Amino acid sequence: MGDMYELVLSADVRVDITDDELAELRWHLGKGPRPERLPIGTGDHLATYPLGDPDDPGCEWEDEEPEPVFARRGVAGRVGGALVAELFRRERPDGWSLTVRQEVHPDDFYRLRTLLEWLARSSLNARTPGTEFLAGYMRFHESVEITPLVLRDGRISVPEAIASHTPHWQGD
Repeated sequence: MGDMYELVLSADVRVDITDDELAELRWHLGKGPRPERLPIGTGDHLATYPLGDPDDPGCEWEDEEPEPVFARRGVAGRVGGALVAELFRRERPDGWSLTVRQEVHPDDFYRLRTLLEWLARSSLNARTPGTEFLAGYMRFHESVEITPLVLRDGRISVPEAIASHTPHWQGD
C-alpha cells in the first residue's frame, strides 16, 4: 500500500444524470448500496482485463468485484488529515455538488479514471467551450508537488500517474 496518492476533487454535476448514474455515484461515495447496474462503467475493466497475467504460470488469474472508489472515511493513512466524500443537492443551478478527499492506490486508477471521465461529461461546466476550470488535484503521498485536475471542453486532464497505470483505457 506504499504507492498512495492524495486526490482532492470538487465538481458540480448536472441535474439531468440518470437515476442509475446517481445510484452508482452514491455507491462510490459510500452513501448507498451497490446498484445492480454500473452505468458509469467502473465495473467494465475487470470483466475485460481481470487481475493477473495469464502468461505467467505463477500468477493467480482472478476476477475481482468492483469496489467503490470514494467510500473511505476517517484518518488518512499516508497523506494526513481526513478522508471524506460528500454529495449535496444544489438548488440553483439544479444538480449536485460533489467534494472528495481520498487516498487512491494505483490498483484503483482504472475506476478513478472512469469516474473522472464521467464527471467531466456530467459537470455543469462541461458545456463551456474553451474555458478551464480547476476540478482538484492529485499528488503522490511523499511529494509536495501536485498535478492539477483541469476540466476543459468536457474532459478532465488525467495525470501521468493515472495514464501510465491504465494502458487499456477505452478513451485513448
